[in-house]
Amino acid sequence: MGTSKTIVPRNSTDRMLFAFMVVGIPFGVAWLGGVIMPHYHNTIDFTVLMHITCAIFILYNICHNMLLVIRIDASGRTSYLPSILKPGWRYCAICQVNYPPRSYHCHLCDECILKRDHHCRFTGCCIGYHNHRYFLVGVLYIFLGALYGIWYQWDYVYTTIDLPAMYFFMTLIAPHFALLFGAINLWGVVVAVLHTLGLCTLFMTAYLLAIQARAICRGQTQYEMKCNIHDYNLSLK
Repeated sequence: MGTSKTIVPRNSTDRMLFAFMVVGIPFGVAWLGGVIMPHYHNTIDFTVLMHITCAIFILYNICHNMLLVIRIDASGRTSYLPSILKPGWRYCAICQVNYPPRSYHCHLCDECILKRDHHCRFTGCCIGYHNHRYFLVGVLYIFLGALYGIWYQWDYVYTTIDLPAMYFFMTLIAPHFALLFGAINLWGVVVAVLHTLGLCTLFMTAYLLAIQARAICRGQTQYEMKCNIHDYNLSLK
């Protein structure tokens, strides 16, 4: 199992989403610690230390697992693949290598990926046999971090926007209209936008985890689920 040489993705779209993740996750932690926490606590006590410990633990697991997703080579370049085509294997004319079943060529990575699941835009690499577990754990911790952040800042957001429930949720969807009509100020727009981004992150990671759980229970990768391949479904048991 080898490691890739670069961390920054080559594709421009991947680089943009990668930068959003690299900047957005630490910013979210700084936002909770620098803005939200002082709203609830005036002094550093046991509760504050517990919040800080939880935030550092979640942040570490996100960064560590996502770094492993990027650094670990999911292709077969470092594997000892036979020069003779085995039964059920296939030859990739682009990579000029024989690959086992469930391996597919990714045109974005420009290489074949062992047990290819999908190409992750936020990390700029494919998820496959070697780095799939790190992707799952990383997404799980992003989900937990988003859930924790939304729950922790909910009272502050609701107090800052200070509108009836129906208008509050409308403001989260379109804060610029609320600003235009004078319902909130510029700071309220910032709070609403950041809270909405947190909600989007929560829903997106929940969707990813649900898709992954469904595929795993069926013995499939996301690619096989998309292509309706059931050859490796050995039942849930």
